[in-house]
Amino acid sequence: MQNILPIAGPPASPEVIFEEDLCKGCELCVTVCPTKILKLDLTRVNARGYFPAIVYNLAECSGCGSCAKMCPDSVITVRR
Repeated sequence: MQNILPIAGPPASPEVIFEEDLCKGCELCVTVCPTKILKLDLTRVNARGYFPAIVYNLAECSGCGSCAKMCPDSVITVRR
């Protein structure tokens, strides 16, 4: 009898979701991100008048969730 093992493809990139209108631009997520893929978007302001944090290189995200854990307003969700 032959054992057939499934072949796993490359892991999918995590999904990082910001509720941008609730972000106050404190940069705690930017500071704590180990892969440095977050930054403030200095080209626009959100509904509260702040520069929101954005992901600018999702392909490098490790999915660790440090940004979501650090956010004092819980505006970040990380899904793997």
